[in-house]
Amino acid sequence: MYMRSTRSCDVLIIGGGSSGLRAAIEAHDVGANVLIISKNKKGDPHTVLARGGINAALGTMDPEDNWIIHAADTLREGEFLANYEKVEVLCKNAPDAVNELVNWGARFHREKDGRLTQRFFGAHTYRRTVFYEDWTGDEIIRVLLDQVSQRKIEIVEDVYITRLVKSGDVTGKREDPNEIAGAFGVDLKKKEIVRFECKSLILAAGGYTRVYAVSSSRIFENHGEGVALAYEAGADLVDMEMVQFHPTGMVWPEKAVGTLATEAIRGEGGILLNSKGERFMKNYYPERMELGPRDIVARAAYNEILAGRGTEHGGVWLDITHLSKEKILDRLPTMYEQFKNLDGIDISKEKMEVGPTAHYSMGGVVVDAKCRTKIKGLFAVGEVMSQIHGANRLGGNSLLDTVVFGKIAGANAARLVEEVEERQKAKQSSLEPNLNSINNNSNQKEFVDDGLFIVEEPIKFRNEIQELMKLNAGIIREKTRLQNGLKRILELKKEFYSKDNIIKEFKIDDENVVLTWEVKSSLIACEAIIRSALMRQESRGAHYRSDFPNLGDEEWKVNIYCRKEGREMVLFKDSVKEIQGPLADLLKVHIKAEHHREFE
Repeated sequence: MYMRSTRSCDVLIIGGGSSGLRAAIEAHDVGANVLIISKNKKGDPHTVLARGGINAALGTMDPEDNWIIHAADTLREGEFLANYEKVEVLCKNAPDAVNELVNWGARFHREKDGRLTQRFFGAHTYRRTVFYEDWTGDEIIRVLLDQVSQRKIEIVEDVYITRLVKSGDVTGKREDPNEIAGAFGVDLKKKEIVRFECKSLILAAGGYTRVYAVSSSRIFENHGEGVALAYEAGADLVDMEMVQFHPTGMVWPEKAVGTLATEAIRGEGGILLNSKGERFMKNYYPERMELGPRDIVARAAYNEILAGRGTEHGGVWLDITHLSKEKILDRLPTMYEQFKNLDGIDISKEKMEVGPTAHYSMGGVVVDAKCRTKIKGLFAVGEVMSQIHGANRLGGNSLLDTVVFGKIAGANAARLVEEVEERQKAKQSSLEPNLNSINNNSNQKEFVDDGLFIVEEPIKFRNEIQELMKLNAGIIREKTRLQNGLKRILELKKEFYSKDNIIKEFKIDDENVVLTWEVKSSLIACEAIIRSALMRQESRGAHYRSDFPNLGDEEWKVNIYCRKEGREMVLFKDSVKEIQGPLADLLKVHIKAEHHREFE
């Protein structure tokens, strides 16, 4: 028997990254009692790896810029798959969000006259990316943690959430049995099983790019835990096939494979060369070269490698040696240290060896403009939510969406608390458990019912899943490989849950506890990715089908949804909401959308 404990709060936030922290600040300021749960150590979420910058149409460098042009760039880069209303919210609120960070002490780079410096990122019409050296995410976490600390908001580290609890799981809780009531998990530090009770819950648990063998995420994050928790609770997923591959991840040495070489390098003038020394982007996107859309640049690099024009370690060259060392150390100090420490090279004198790496999940949990899922009381924010970036994310928009929508999610989750409290007072409801298994997990059957189990050698499952996704559902996809990938995922799912594979004695201190959950989550995410990729018979943004290389707006300007029905994953599609208002007028008059993005 393990120790068990129960914690209560108004708003429970799962995830200690920038979206979770910003949500916590807002929920607290609205008046809620907030608790943040993090599987990582405080101050070390995935956000710290976000380096290049955060976008806002401030106009400090290019006064012509405004939120409408920023929104148009965002929709265009996403091949018009995003929800335009969410994009409007994102871009309208961007200046206030960045200025708020500045007021809280963010040390963003400034010009000599005091203006915030803004640099180009790929596919932006104007310079609008604000940055702190090349470690912007870490700076934002520093600032947000300081605000959290000032408010004395508690962060519980080393807790792995295994499932969400709904009102149907407890007696007398609320009228709607599908309303969120809390979460259930394992405290890895205290070695105990813990249940959290709450009135509203915000999922800020990251994306799912670590299901690929080569990823810019660290090995312990982004296995799809957030989308899996929401999906199993009954929320819908959407656009899961849209996985962004960043053009420039390290390919050598082996321990550094996938580690990001930030887009800021290209933003500062870095160029891409093949093994013959040719600047190959002139053949793929001559208008913007290395600052073209990420999907095009990534496929261009991939194409050069496949054609035999790659480097010794299967990459291409990224060259910034034409810049002065002084400027590199001022603008890209972390990149300088990263390549010096990991690869032993001086990037002011030597070229970097890079290649595409799985980087960002555009798909995720379906939410409305207030970050609400269809499960009452359940909110989602950050990379776990969807329909902001469409088929391809604009560089610099990810940090932005965490703080803009984090604020929105926190406010709405806190306001819901008041409604729940009023209903609870009216009914004088109790919170006594209805599931004996929560309080009396004494055998393996009960552990499995509660989602607590361990499988034999989960790392074998994880490694095969990652390699399978790389080979069958990567940068370039086609029907046969996708079908083979889906077949094997379903076989692995059956093997994973087989009675012969589940260890009889559950041990919290077993190193395979977390690995088991990473695999469990990955299986859901991968099935959704592949099924959605098979359904979408066109090429759009990050989703490229070699057997359907063209954009198919007449049939495929749709979002593809995944829903759990019983034990099955069911897919359906719905048309993208038509753009209206001033944004529609600008897109018609000023922007010629480039709909044909295939390679000759």
